[in-house]
Amino acid sequence: MKGKCMNELNFCVAGAGSIGRRHLRLLKERGDIRLSVVEPSEKSWARIVEEMGEFRRFHTLEEALVSGNLDAVVIATPHGMHAEMSIQALDAGVNVFCEKPMSDSVEECMAMQEAVQRSGKVFSVGFMFHFDPFIRKIREILMSGRIGTPVHFYSRLGTYNTLLCSVSRHQAYTPYSIIMDCIHDTDLLCWLTGRVPDYVFMNGIQAGALELTSAPNVIDAVYRYADGTFAAHSHFNYVQHPQVHTLEITGDRGYIQGDFMTARITAATFGGKMEIVTAERQFDDVYRAEWEWFVKAVRGETSPENPAASAILPTLLMHAQMESARNGREADVREIAGRYGFL
Repeated sequence: MKGKCMNELNFCVAGAGSIGRRHLRLLKERGDIRLSVVEPSEKSWARIVEEMGEFRRFHTLEEALVSGNLDAVVIATPHGMHAEMSIQALDAGVNVFCEKPMSDSVEECMAMQEAVQRSGKVFSVGFMFHFDPFIRKIREILMSGRIGTPVHFYSRLGTYNTLLCSVSRHQAYTPYSIIMDCIHDTDLLCWLTGRVPDYVFMNGIQAGALELTSAPNVIDAVYRYADGTFAAHSHFNYVQHPQVHTLEITGDRGYIQGDFMTARITAATFGGKMEIVTAERQFDDVYRAEWEWFVKAVRGETSPENPAASAILPTLLMHAQMESARNGREADVREIAGRYGFL
């Protein structure tokens, strides 16, 4: 390609919301990525130009794919567009980085996985906490056996800030969007513990008369495991501001508590020994590490960290949460998985 350095890659970022602009900014600073943008909105495009300067612009993903020479597409659009755009890019022979969640339906996730298999291209979902030194330290302590065998997982995320930062405001008209926005914690439940719940019960309520809201804006999910040796509970709300985000894993010999906002970790054992650690990290560095891994995967130097096969799981649990809330009873995760052929 004319003007392209030998090791330079062509990436196209689709979507100019807060996360899309972050990806664009961090990819621009690398120096080995040539960038273009899919953004039909004049207002959003003007904001990109004001913040980061000019890029080659496309109004549709199809237009970008027809232009040729793309190495990867970054899907940072609202959740409901992830599947269609990812499949479109994969079928065009282009690698895909898709923001979380992979999709808002298990059926679409399965179609995306089939597209990955057809194309043989790299596909990764943006569960960026896998690259966070804070979470990696928690995982290290957990794997060391210091707190014994895990028996309970609890996470809490209060984030009115998500509504404040949303450009599309999709939360106002998308039922249970809070589950999709908070899906990082659902992913971490499985990634940190290595266990998948068998049953989910979720309840959602409406709290307050805030300027920005969603239906519901407060939820609690309880996860049950058939063997009775482990349990989990997550609380999410669109009410708290400033943001609160914590994680606690209890074992039969101690516990780990972590605060995402301060990166402070407390680990204590039954013998009274306590360890307090603050992980050194900036959020931009977490995303930089995520991009470094994905670029290496595109270059064929490693495998994607969050491929389709594993990234479907949080959407499966999200589906179970919504089914439980709508039916008012516990949802059987394995039955739902079998329904869609995800076993």
